[in-house]
Amino acid sequence: MNSEIRNPNSEFNGVILKEISKKKILTGSLLVPPILFLIVVGPPAVLSLMVLLATFFGLREFYTLGLPNSKGIERLSGITLGLVLCFVIIQGDLKTILPFFALLLLLLSLLFLVRSQNLPSTTSTMGILLFGILYIGFLLPHVALIRYRAEGRVWVLFLIVTVWAGDIFAFLSGSLFGKHKLYPKISPNKTYEGLAGGMGGSILVALLYRLCFIPGMGMELCILVAVALSVLGQVGDFTESMLKRSAQVKDSGSLIPGHGGMLDRIDSFLFSAPFLHYFLLSFLKETR
Repeated sequence: MNSEIRNPNSEFNGVILKEISKKKILTGSLLVPPILFLIVVGPPAVLSLMVLLATFFGLREFYTLGLPNSKGIERLSGITLGLVLCFVIIQGDLKTILPFFALLLLLLSLLFLVRSQNLPSTTSTMGILLFGILYIGFLLPHVALIRYRAEGRVWVLFLIVTVWAGDIFAFLSGSLFGKHKLYPKISPNKTYEGLAGGMGGSILVALLYRLCFIPGMGMELCILVAVALSVLGQVGDFTESMLKRSAQVKDSGSLIPGHGGMLDRIDSFLFSAPFLHYFLLSFLKETR
């Protein structure tokens, strides 16, 4: 996500006031409750639609940052193929449709090569297009796959609260204790102390959630999953930070007032959601 883990250069309250604007709080309070309500009460198809919308906006922001000088047809092709892949994965019909999707991608690549007069530039463009399709179109729909499980809403909420807890605790602990830079070339405000605090927060919230909703899950296993989700959430954050640093922008977009773009909101789930899905697939055999 788009939270930053900052060093304590001023009073903690001053940091909080600086980092969390009134607009961010207002937007969050208006958007988060209805989204969580729809996830809990609504059928799986509702979350699937939300994932498709997030994929569309995420891909649009990604190609705006990654291909600022590209032609409209190139961005449209990437967005369309990404949405197709997202829909295919949500439907769970990979065996019959993925080969067709791969053939379509190959034909599109050949079309770009034939039309282009600059092979290195075209190859670079195709690489960015393919990365965006896989980065968002393949990873994000795993959130919907989790929802389609027998206890899907319980596990989707587990994913959300665990990842969000890691993000919040990383910010708080980094603000209070952060001294040692984690990777200053990519995200200069993140620290090892923030990373450790994020993992601790994810573990704490995951254990509390386990007591209330998934008591059958072993404590040791719950801790391991929480650590993995926290770390993978940070990996997603760092990946988006690299993209934004390359494009020399602070936010991926301005879709959500006070929160930046869609990518700023979903980045922490891009790697954590697939992990949780395949973990559940391995340890809990029942599916949709």
